[in-house]
Amino acid sequence: MITDVDEALCVLLGRALPEGTMVRLDPPKPTWETERPSNAIDLFLFGLRDDPSGRESGWDESRDERGAVVARRQPIRRCALSYLVTARAPKINEEHLLLGVALRTMIFNDQLPEDCMSGPLAALGVPVFLQVAETEPGGLWSNLGMPARAAFAITVSAPFVPEPDTDLAPPAEKIRLDAGQNVAPPPRGPLTPNGPKRWVRVP
Repeated sequence: MITDVDEALCVLLGRALPEGTMVRLDPPKPTWETERPSNAIDLFLFGLRDDPSGRESGWDESRDERGAVVARRQPIRRCALSYLVTARAPKINEEHLLLGVALRTMIFNDQLPEDCMSGPLAALGVPVFLQVAETEPGGLWSNLGMPARAAFAITVSAPFVPEPDTDLAPPAEKIRLDAGQNVAPPPRGPLTPNGPKRWVRVP
């Protein structure tokens, strides 16, 4: 699921950025200060957590041609992926231009477009939500031991599909219904006295 989201984000940004701009998944690194920069947008995945707001309920069942349940799967969960978006270019104003294009693309796409997704993520047919996060990147730069740069964070809410359970009991072949308990018929024969006010039937 993570690699599918990575690829979809790269496709989405690659369409909007100027020709020749790379979209990378590289984390910020101290060598940036000495490297000769090239036009690039970097997506750094820095956070993963459960997204309870998109949690579903109920089990999903797969059935064969006879209608028998052959697999059962827990409801789909959602995972929130947090990315730091930064730009690299020879000049600061060029970095800001690239960052502005990336920001505009993210703001005007509440969901990842279907034609950006591939693999299992596309096969699910479940929306993947996208939003610019309120996270302030300043703290991230401090934790990485690097000087602050212009950046913003995004959050992607993607479906996380559990493995199906196929170890199920075989379906019943017959069903027997009983209206009540079986009662044995009384023995036949004449009644004979057996003490005061008690009679028994002789077989």
